[in-house]
Amino acid sequence: MTTTTHEAPAPGRRALAGGTWWIAPTPFASDGSVDGDALEHAVRTAVGWGVDGVTVLGVMGEVTSLSDAERDVVLGAVSRGAGDVPFAAGCSAASAPLVAERAARAQEHGAVAAMVAAPPLVRDADTVVAFFGAVGERSPLPVLLQDEPVATGVQLAVSTLVAALGRSGAVAVKLEDAPTPPKITRLLAQVPDLTVYGGLGGVSAFAELSRGAAGTMTGFAYPEVLRAVRLALAAGDRVRAARVFDAFLPLIAFEGQPGYGLAIRKEVLRRRGALVSGAMRGPVPSAGIDPVTVAELDEVLQRVGLVPGPAALDVDVHLDERTAA
Repeated sequence: MTTTTHEAPAPGRRALAGGTWWIAPTPFASDGSVDGDALEHAVRTAVGWGVDGVTVLGVMGEVTSLSDAERDVVLGAVSRGAGDVPFAAGCSAASAPLVAERAARAQEHGAVAAMVAAPPLVRDADTVVAFFGAVGERSPLPVLLQDEPVATGVQLAVSTLVAALGRSGAVAVKLEDAPTPPKITRLLAQVPDLTVYGGLGGVSAFAELSRGAAGTMTGFAYPEVLRAVRLALAAGDRVRAARVFDAFLPLIAFEGQPGYGLAIRKEVLRRRGALVSGAMRGPVPSAGIDPVTVAELDEVLQRVGLVPGPAALDVDVHLDERTAA
């Protein structure tokens, strides 16, 4: 049995160590093809908003609808757009050799970690642990273990997660098994120095960060908000963190709707100038959200006082203006 030696991140790029990471959607052109230029622009825009890292080729990236060639387009675009900001790439597959192959391609483009979920519908804990052990041996990149039972159909007990972490040498966990806060507590009780990211649209970000999560890794269209919550909690100011989170929770919840949230999120990102189009691929290609949902989104944005635009949101100024009004 051999052990993989993980190479250092590309020069200038930082490794995974918490922070506010943004998950990039995959933009599609009018002909349905992956729009690499649009993705590069979206990532560069998010970097301008102050994100600490970018993740691609996850569930939000409609990854199951992408060919290998299209995966390369995505990797190239995020590499160009991210600059010195680190990025992780989803490399999940049903077999360790395919995970390793995808991780190698991601490494060639400068990724600092391979995000890997359990193989779909595997029920046996020993099989899951053995899979992650094989991934750890073969992957040329450090592993970011994704705990996402909705997408995989695999429920990972904390004991299984701990064993998989040990076997794979994973450097972090993206935890999306709701309710996430108590699971974070149980996980950190066994692995105190583990880097844990919350996901699920940020809907539990305040509680996750309060429980010891090192950051968030989600595609919420205003990552500046999640960053402000994280920094306030890190500074010990729970009152301010709660004020920020509560002020934007209507949009976080509306954008996080299962099955429809991505279409809403793409529309918000389009309005912010990060995307040219809100088109999706999915099982049935869609040009965007329906008129009723558009009206509901308009109402939610009005409730939180946001007029989407490309400039980074100054959360303090926004809240002060809302209070004064």
